[in-house]
Amino acid sequence: MRRELLHSSSGKPGILVVRCDRLGDLVLSTPVFEVIKRYYRDARLIAMVREPMVPVIRGLPDLDDVLVYEPEGRHAGVRGLLRLVGDLRRLELRIVIVLQSQWKIALAAFLANVRYRVGPFSKPYSFLFYNRGFRQHRSLVEMHEADYNLQLLRRIGIRVGSRNVPTRVSVSEGTASQAKAWLSSRGWNPERPLIAVHPGMGGSALNWPEAHYVQLIHGLLKDNHQVLVTGGQTEAALLARISDALGALAQKALFYGGREAGSIELLGGLFSLSALVVAPSTGPVHLAVALGRPVVTFYPPIRVQSALRWGPYLGDESRASVLVPENYCGEDFKCRGNLCNHYPCMKSITVVQALEQVSLQLKRHKA
Repeated sequence: MRRELLHSSSGKPGILVVRCDRLGDLVLSTPVFEVIKRYYRDARLIAMVREPMVPVIRGLPDLDDVLVYEPEGRHAGVRGLLRLVGDLRRLELRIVIVLQSQWKIALAAFLANVRYRVGPFSKPYSFLFYNRGFRQHRSLVEMHEADYNLQLLRRIGIRVGSRNVPTRVSVSEGTASQAKAWLSSRGWNPERPLIAVHPGMGGSALNWPEAHYVQLIHGLLKDNHQVLVTGGQTEAALLARISDALGALAQKALFYGGREAGSIELLGGLFSLSALVVAPSTGPVHLAVALGRPVVTFYPPIRVQSALRWGPYLGDESRASVLVPENYCGEDFKCRGNLCNHYPCMKSITVVQALEQVSLQLKRHKA
């Protein structure tokens, strides 16, 4: 079956994997690259992602090229759709695999006359544009998001077991050196473990309370740990509030984020030099896992936000401490807020519990 799919009269056949959403979604898609290349060694494997995500995958050994999707730029509107169709035609693709369906991308693959178009049957248009679609009900949370991505490969003759292939990202030597120089300029001692704490997130899931992060950082600093507090470009106010709440102890911590925040790759460089990363259910926690860092993380009990689907994707689950409220939650899609007797449930995960898991992961890292 695989030989038939890749039969092409023009050089190496192309396979395009599309994942044009956020960091965590992309990182959880990277096992797909390795599996495809393992089964289709002679193919040109290309990923299509948004511009900010390019640095963390461009250096992956299984990828031959990266195509940038610009829905607000050159791919906007009807003219942008035609440009996207032209981009796909020039790649001489044999297979397109759309991991998270978007109508414009599905239509472009159809208009570009790509022979095999794989994607989830989730929207009415998907039944028209994908000729190798797969019916998935991801909101039922029957498996991990990475496994849902791998499941789509069955439509091109590939089956692989869960958690057999790790997530991966790329941090260039130049970026790693830049991260090391940034830390060194702020008094970092490479002989002592560095604990990175990333308290912010985009709001796709419930987060641990900000006051709890402050208490956690306070406890780590009081125990004489090296602490790096990180945030994105839009999280300057969050980092400022945490610094103010720490008072004089804030001088002992390193703060990275806000206007100073560089690329996602630079954040990866900082994480790669950390002994441990503490973060909620957000892209940076998956970035840390892909870099081989142990993590302590916080997940809500709501079904579609749960760790079952979005938790750290690891073969060795001892490298992640996943903390979840112990109360029963019958919600499938969103928090009921004040209508719930346990609201806000995330505060029931105590700072003491988090500190215990940080200590446990540090001991494992040291061992």
